[in-house]
Amino acid sequence: MSDVPGRKRVFILGGGAALGAHQVGALKYLEEIGIKPDALICSSIGVINGCVYGTGGVIALEEHWKNFSSLSKVIYPTRKDNPITGLSLFSIDRIATTIEEFIDFPKLFDSRLDLEFILLNLSRGHGEMWAQKMCKDWRELRSVVRAGYSIPPLFPPVDIRGEFYTDGGLAWNIPLEHALEIDATEIYVLAPIASHLPYHAKFDSTFGYYKRLLDVLWRTIGNMGHLYARIEEGRFHDVPVTIIEPGEELSGFSPLALFSSTPERAERLIAAGYRDAKRTLERPPVAAASSRAKAV
Repeated sequence: MSDVPGRKRVFILGGGAALGAHQVGALKYLEEIGIKPDALICSSIGVINGCVYGTGGVIALEEHWKNFSSLSKVIYPTRKDNPITGLSLFSIDRIATTIEEFIDFPKLFDSRLDLEFILLNLSRGHGEMWAQKMCKDWRELRSVVRAGYSIPPLFPPVDIRGEFYTDGGLAWNIPLEHALEIDATEIYVLAPIASHLPYHAKFDSTFGYYKRLLDVLWRTIGNMGHLYARIEEGRFHDVPVTIIEPGEELSGFSPLALFSSTPERAERLIAAGYRDAKRTLERPPVAAASSRAKAV
């Protein structure tokens, strides 16, 4: 955390399911060069990464991802949570139990690191920000965190104070504006979904055409917060913004790759995140912003 008076570094950890391992490599490089957050704004998989990071740092994150296989934890219907009598395909209990082995909720509740989570309030129909400081105790914080990665329709909504909440990435994945509301003086966006798609001169089939549309939709939902923001010369409302994201080789939507994390795949994504963070931070800021604007 920053010890410089008046400086507040805010990291935005965007959603992207299994692609979230990319953020681990980015965090690792940023930490190596002395850049640590004062606040984390977390969406979807970013909620998990933010909580594990807040508990045990990059070391805990690497251990979690390199020893985690997701499909067996995701596919877990129960009598309560199933597509016939419930509100979801599966129960969140099995994957939550595995994830929470790496999260110390009492520690997070009392942490100096500000944690903000993006949730979708299904009862009211809008996105909301929940900070750990808003929670009554660490148990309510745990419920907020579970809601933050409860992807519909895979997992059921979570009841918090009599209202139903679920993964907020569908509503508000990269909220640059909220970073300003919490007085950010520097913003680092760790976006696991690539905003650059390979050029296609033509489409040889209907499947290829619709696959491209799906890729664009996925890219846009995941990155709308910064794709269409007025970032000029690397600054958003005069606050410097650094965007770390995958390259074209990791672009596009793939349901299996999205929900299937394996130790081998996580290790490749962590390495890619490290390289992409290094490439981004070594590039002149104005040139990086200009290049991104042309690509969009």
